[in-house]
Amino acid sequence: MRVLDHPSRSLREFRLLPALTPADASAPDVSLATSLCRSPTGEGATIGLTSPFVSAAMQAVTGRDMAVAIAQLGGIGVVPVSQSVEAQCQTVAAVKRFKAGFQTDLVTLSPGQSLSEVAALMERTGHTRFPVTDTGIFHGRLLGVLTDNDFDPHSDLGFRVADRMRKDVQVGVATRDLREANRLMVETGRGFLPIVSEEGTLLSVVFKKDRDKHLRHPAETVDSQRRLRVAAAVSTHPEDRERVQALLEHGADVLVLDASDGHTAYQAEMLETIRRVRDVPVVAGNVVTADGFEFLAEAGAAAVKVGMGVGSGCTTQAMKGTGRGQATALMDVAAARDRHAERTGQRLPLIADGGISGPAEIVVALALGADCVMLGNLLARFSESPGRIVRNRSGQDFKEYWMEGSARAANARRYAQTRAGFFEEGIEGWVPHEGSVYDGLPLLARALRSALSTAGCRTLAELQERAVLEPQSPASLAVAAVRGMEPRDLPA
Repeated sequence: MRVLDHPSRSLREFRLLPALTPADASAPDVSLATSLCRSPTGEGATIGLTSPFVSAAMQAVTGRDMAVAIAQLGGIGVVPVSQSVEAQCQTVAAVKRFKAGFQTDLVTLSPGQSLSEVAALMERTGHTRFPVTDTGIFHGRLLGVLTDNDFDPHSDLGFRVADRMRKDVQVGVATRDLREANRLMVETGRGFLPIVSEEGTLLSVVFKKDRDKHLRHPAETVDSQRRLRVAAAVSTHPEDRERVQALLEHGADVLVLDASDGHTAYQAEMLETIRRVRDVPVVAGNVVTADGFEFLAEAGAAAVKVGMGVGSGCTTQAMKGTGRGQATALMDVAAARDRHAERTGQRLPLIADGGISGPAEIVVALALGADCVMLGNLLARFSESPGRIVRNRSGQDFKEYWMEGSARAANARRYAQTRAGFFEEGIEGWVPHEGSVYDGLPLLARALRSALSTAGCRTLAELQERAVLEPQSPASLAVAAVRGMEPRDLPA
C-alpha cells in the first residue's frame, strides 16, 4: 500500500495566464488543427483533424446525424459499441455514403399509412419531410412527398398519407452530378429534390440544408476518396473480433477500444488481434497513469484516451473508489508520452475524455497535453444527438442523456461486468437543448481560438509548448464566476 502525498486536480481548478499576442496571432488567425492518431500510411504520419473535437462513443451522443455533423465540422465521431453489429455497421456505412448531397438513409412512407402514425414519426425523429413510394421502401417507385405543412396534426389524423401527399413533385431524373442537382433544386425553389431513375424509382434525395452546410464547412474530415471519416468503438471481449472485421468492411477509418480501464492485458490482446486482421489505427484506453500509457504505447496503440470516473453522469468513483482528477491524469500521462517520444521518435496523440463542461476546461486540457477532447454531455445537448427532446412546464426544451454505465445503456463490457451481475456506474437524466451542433460547435471553436490568442499562441502545438497555467484557490474561482446579479432577462 502506498499513499501519494499530493491531491489530484481537476481541469476547472486551472486558468491559462495571458501572454503577448503577436500581430499574426489574433483569434481568426489561430489554427485548431491537430492529430487524432498515428496513421499506418507512413512513418510519423497521422490522421489529422481541423478541430480537436471527438464525439463520445455513447448511445446518447453519436448516431448517424452527429457523426456526419462533427466530421463536416472538422472533428470525428465514434459510433458506440453498445448495439448490435448490424446497427453499428449501418451507421458507419451511412456516414461513409454521405457526400454532403445525395442521401439514401431516409425514412420513407407508403400511401396507406395513417397520418396519426406519421405525426408520431415526426415527433420521434424530428423529421418533417418524407418521400412516399409505392412499397414504403426507399428504393420503391416515387409517388409523392408528404411534409408537416400538408396536413393538420389535430384534425387530419384519421386520413391516410395518400389523401394528403403532394404529387406535383419536382425531381431530378438519373442526376448523378451534385452541382446539377443543386442547380435544379435552386430553380424549383424547394428545400429538397428527389432523384429518380428513368422508370421513376427513388434513388436519392438532395436537401438544400446539406448544400448550405457543405458550403459553410469546407474543412471537413475526409479520407483519400473525399468521404467523411468515422470511427467505431469495439470492446476487448473475444466476441467482438467478428465486429472488428465487419466494421472495417463497412469503411470504419479508426477503431476505438471501449473500456473504462485500459490498463489491462485484454487491451494488449485486442490490439494484437486487430493488427492481425488489418493495419488500421486503434485508439486504446482509458488510462490515468504514466504506467497505463507506457503499457498501451508498447502494445501498439495509435493514440491513447485519458480519463476515469470524471464524466458528468459517471458514478465510477462513488461505486468503486477508482479514478483520478483529469488535470493530474493528463499531466502524468503527457509527461510519459513525451518521454516515450524522446526514446522512440514516435509521438502518440492523447485524447482527454471526461471532466469537460465548457471551453475553459477544453483549453486547459489541450494546454496540459491533450491533442483532442472527447465530448459527451456538451454534444448530447444538440439536435443531432439521438436523445428525445422534451419541453417542461416552463417552456424550456431538454434532451435525454444517459451514460454508458447506466441501466438504460447497460454497457456491461465497458466496465468489465456481466449482464447478470451488472451494477450502475452512471446515471440517466436531462440536459438543456441548445439547438444545432452546426451552430454550437463553431461557437466553441471561436472561444478556443480567442483563448489561444490571449495566451500568445497561433497553434495547439505552441499552446502545449508555451502555455503557463496556474491552479486557482476556491475563492479565486468564485470571484471569476458570475456573482451579485441574476443572469436573466428583464421582466416584461
